[in-house]
Amino acid sequence: MKKIDVISVCNALVDILIQASDDDLTKLSLTKGVMHLVDHERQRAVLGHFGSAPRTLELGGSSLNAIRALASLGKKAVFAGMVSKDEFGERIHERLHQLGIDGYLTFGDEDATGSCVILITPDGERTMNTHLGSSRLYDKAAVPLDKIKESRIFHFSGYQWDTDGQKEAMMQAIKLASESDTLVSFDVADPFVVQRHRDSFVSIIHEYADIVFTNKEEARMLYEGSPEKAAAEIAATGAIAVVKLGAEGALVQKGSTKHLIAPVKTKVIDTTAAGDMFAAGFLYGFLSDRDLDTCGRMAATLASDVISRIGATVSREALDTIAAWQTSSR
Repeated sequence: MKKIDVISVCNALVDILIQASDDDLTKLSLTKGVMHLVDHERQRAVLGHFGSAPRTLELGGSSLNAIRALASLGKKAVFAGMVSKDEFGERIHERLHQLGIDGYLTFGDEDATGSCVILITPDGERTMNTHLGSSRLYDKAAVPLDKIKESRIFHFSGYQWDTDGQKEAMMQAIKLASESDTLVSFDVADPFVVQRHRDSFVSIIHEYADIVFTNKEEARMLYEGSPEKAAAEIAATGAIAVVKLGAEGALVQKGSTKHLIAPVKTKVIDTTAAGDMFAAGFLYGFLSDRDLDTCGRMAATLASDVISRIGATVSREALDTIAAWQTSSR
């Protein structure tokens, strides 16, 4: 029996959320709705543009967002990443402890702990400026191999594909998971990273992945076609395809069996972590041995909740709804 429900190796970041206007994005020469990799000086310049404007801080990083939700739902979760011995590094360490997440943090001293400035426009769209900082120094020597072997699912995102050291670490973790009967869950993450690493991602999907999360734009870039075509291509590898369709819901496919997941209506305030919480809800259902349709509906519930407020955290009410649903619908 595996002792851990889910483990993730991901960039360890602190999210800094600021409400912005389209004019702010224009002045900062930012493309709306995507992630921009920036250095420390550029990050300081972006923050400086907003002066003393109100901001919210929380743990960040795509897979870490999902891990936070899974831990809050009672799943045994492990997170591994790299931080520095600074204020943000200590914040991440303390927050993992508060959430009951078993943290395997490596502390470096060559760069600051990573951060992501998330600019939220009135339409709820988020534009990210990510300074990976010490996360870029993560290498295969830091991967908690024994914990991967003990886990039911290894969950990771495409955001890890930056430096050669990160790529080597991730491939070591993916291959070990595959060899250890640990399911490989891959969240493609962002069109920006697909554009840079499409061939690598397609190879990982075809050779190792058991569950693949992608949105319709990422799906188009990966397989040069419709969401339905991408879902079929992924399912043909034996993996479960989960293609998020935004306001139209999601498409889940395993083999030739398809499930169209209806969206949960809500008022969009901030789309930060919508995909991460969708993955968390789906994996929670999967880990709880639910059918794929139920997994998809749990995913849609958490995603709709997180976009109804500022920040990458789902409400206690939504978590309780999912937990109660899990108990009552057996």
